[in-house]
Amino acid sequence: MAVTIKDVAKAVGVSPSTVSRVLSNKSSISDQTKQKVLSAMKELGYVPNVSAQNLVRGLTDSVGVIFPPMAKDGRIEQQFYMQILSAINSEAKSKGITVAIATGQTNDELIDNVALMYNQRRVDGFILLYSVINDPVKRYLSQNHITYSVVGSPVDQNTAALYIDTDNQLLGANMVDHLFSKGHQRILFVTDKTSEGFVEQRYTGYFLQMRKLGAIPHEAVLFNRKDPETLDAFYEKLINTKATAVIVIEDILALRVMQYCQLVGYQVPDDISILSINNSAFAEIIHPYLSSYDVSIEDLGRVALNELVKQIRDPDQKRYVRIMVPHHLVARESVRDLTKINH
Repeated sequence: MAVTIKDVAKAVGVSPSTVSRVLSNKSSISDQTKQKVLSAMKELGYVPNVSAQNLVRGLTDSVGVIFPPMAKDGRIEQQFYMQILSAINSEAKSKGITVAIATGQTNDELIDNVALMYNQRRVDGFILLYSVINDPVKRYLSQNHITYSVVGSPVDQNTAALYIDTDNQLLGANMVDHLFSKGHQRILFVTDKTSEGFVEQRYTGYFLQMRKLGAIPHEAVLFNRKDPETLDAFYEKLINTKATAVIVIEDILALRVMQYCQLVGYQVPDDISILSINNSAFAEIIHPYLSSYDVSIEDLGRVALNELVKQIRDPDQKRYVRIMVPHHLVARESVRDLTKINH
């Protein structure tokens, strides 16, 4: 038979309500009493019923995951979102928590969906899978005092939130360092988006490190396969700068850049090297396989879920912090080592 709070209370000689307050870590209980109760729990093998505790506190044991508006930039098709959702789901399942998804074509639709989920008490809080400047969704969460965590970088001043992030500026600098170690000094930075904080930070890392190493940094090059003008501008940049390498913001875009380069007569990596980010399954779809930085997407999802649950279950311990998850290079075939070329 399972040990109950009443059993623990009887063993210690206190009331069941005192044991409950110990479980809730209430400051009104003396340290001596806490230690007696905790020792009795351990000795009797008492296992707290988290679901029952949450029911008393009005919690649902469910969290919402907010995807970016689907109508923007085609971001929803990126494997990053599927990977991190899988990681969040896996971690939530291990803790007896369910996950609901909030989506919408526009910001307004997304806010309506988030409001409905929260007001109907279907979730206790949210994980926001993106971070952009002046985001109305994040503003709604903050104004309504809804607990949330953000996978991404702080991009707004005076925004109090919990951010789970990669050190994107360091990542940009590390990418430059790696290419320099392979003999590349004429390097471009290519992206298909400009509104998200992580893009600016990665570019800043690229820019500052290029300057530090005595190379010429260039403005970020916008690459949009649906906009011929950006493709022409990219091609002109390749020719005018005589670039030997490009840093690309993520793997799917890197594959598109690779295909375009080959279309206009640049072979990868013989004529142009490509270094990417995310280390997704797409990195090994076609040859040459992409060298790509792994930003530990699984860890981002796991930490975002755990930190959110901590704040939901103990609002008094709410923290506004930025937690950094490490990154590392997975070297493959798309970067040529120019230092081994005989002159």
